Amino acid sequence: MEQQNGKSILGVISDVLLIILIIVAIAITVMTFTSKSSETGVGNILGFTPFSVQTSSMEPTIDQGDLIISKEVKQEEAVDGKSLKVGDVITFSTVMSDNAGNTIRGYNTHRIVDVTLNDDGTVFSYATKGDAIGTEDSTPVTPYEIIAKQIGASADIVNGQPVNIKKGVTIMGLGKALDFLQTQLGFMVCVIIPLALFFIWQVYKLIAMFMSAKSENISDDIKRKAIEEYLAQQEAAKKAAADAEENK
Repeated sequence: MEQQNGKSILGVISDVLLIILIIVAIAITVMTFTSKSSETGVGNILGFTPFSVQTSSMEPTIDQGDLIISKEVKQEEAVDGKSLKVGDVITFSTVMSDNAGNTIRGYNTHRIVDVTLNDDGTVFSYATKGDAIGTEDSTPVTPYEIIAKQIGASADIVNGQPVNIKKGVTIMGLGKALDFLQTQLGFMVCVIIPLALFFIWQVYKLIAMFMSAKSENISDDIKRKAIEEYLAQQEAAKKAAADAEENK
């Protein structure tokens, strides 16, 4: 009984892990396809995007390597200013330098500390800064550079500094795992290979069940034939005894 319970628990665990792997594979696939059709080039799932924080500029609110969940911001929403306000944490496209010193376009996650409006009330630009940095970013963010807003994040800005901070949806340390999963090696090691092994294991269990059922059928046939032979022998013995009695 204990052995059967152990096998049952292992079966449940393997099924749960398989479901998780399938969900991860689907999520990464969806993000890959949606990034190609998105205005910003960033993938999302039903409008929600996970971002891996690459620097320490938002510490201690958000640590380097954390994963934040953000809601996509459409360009028209960023322009009208109704979806964004001072204190929100946004991810936006910006120009930066890579390790080789080349100028590239990347993504930055900072907090809105001020908003500049046009004469018609629409947004001209957003001033941003990291919580760990004392001064505003040198280049204001235009509405067309904004990609997403972190869910649940807010703060009051007093003298340019955030107070009454609400952290928002953040998963500690999971950003590094997402970075690895989004590489070819990571996707292969963490998703493709485990899925292949699970598939092989399921095929093995199916074959084992088939062989076991076939073995039981063979065993039943053997028992039936043995019983039939025994009954035939008994019948033959009775007939021989009856014949012997008649010949006396």
